[in-house]
Amino acid sequence: MNTDLAYNELLLNNISAERGVCLANHSTFKIGGECDLAVFPTNKEELVLSLDILKKHNVKHRVIGRGSNILFADEGFDGALVFTSRMCAVSVNDKTVYAESGATMKAVALAAAKAGLSGLEFAHGIPGSIGGGVYMNAGAYGGELSNALVYSEYYDTENNVFGRFEYDDHAFRYRHSVYSDRPELIVVGACFALESGDPEAIKGQIDEYMRKRKSTQPLEYPNAGSAFKRPVGDFAARLIDVSGLKGHSVGGAQVSEKHAGFIVNKGGATAADVLLLMENIKEVVYKKHGILLESEIEYVK
Repeated sequence: MNTDLAYNELLLNNISAERGVCLANHSTFKIGGECDLAVFPTNKEELVLSLDILKKHNVKHRVIGRGSNILFADEGFDGALVFTSRMCAVSVNDKTVYAESGATMKAVALAAAKAGLSGLEFAHGIPGSIGGGVYMNAGAYGGELSNALVYSEYYDTENNVFGRFEYDDHAFRYRHSVYSDRPELIVVGACFALESGDPEAIKGQIDEYMRKRKSTQPLEYPNAGSAFKRPVGDFAARLIDVSGLKGHSVGGAQVSEKHAGFIVNKGGATAADVLLLMENIKEVVYKKHGILLESEIEYVK
């Protein structure tokens, strides 16, 4: 099999790879079947070599961050998934923070706080990686990564070259960036410019945001963050709540009773459960309010 050849060549190049990986173990939703091959590069050079090897052996593949904001199919993935979670170096230089794409937003926010740099406190509690965060312009509590981003670096898989986008190149808007429209580009790193501040005050703001999260979001259950994007002039959670859908379940998937914007895995939920529940929500909200909700969770199959 081509995956066997690719797997052997990856190992010969000292790139970490595993066969028959359970995707539920690599998903914040704790849902998903197996993928034939999972690859874990530790830097951008290993990432490029991994992709070259997979292309050489004609293995279907896709690059994934840390498995947040994603729903893996029950059938798994017939091919290779390349996880950037081990590309996670973070460095601070004066008032800038540079992070590789696999670094968690929590780690980057804490590195900034430790250095007395303010501007990423909101990112601490967002589950996911910097790469995914830049891709979708992640945000919370009135802050977005676009507010602090200076530039991002990418690898162009079509032309096999590295490149860089300056701020204005990103075409940022709500939960969208240039990367949303350019699937051939893979974020490999990002640089943020921040403001000097008191480390204790910055840490205090992070703690306050986390208190709010714990009191209002269903962090006790596996989930993939907000299930739907915010519609213009309203909030998905409000629309779902007033539609009487809080607590509505399909199998092990449930609209959170704590926050209607979240779908949680109450135990044993399948991807099919989540997809059907999301369709039910969209149908009811549209019938009641004339607003078609757009999914924020990406389905990988």
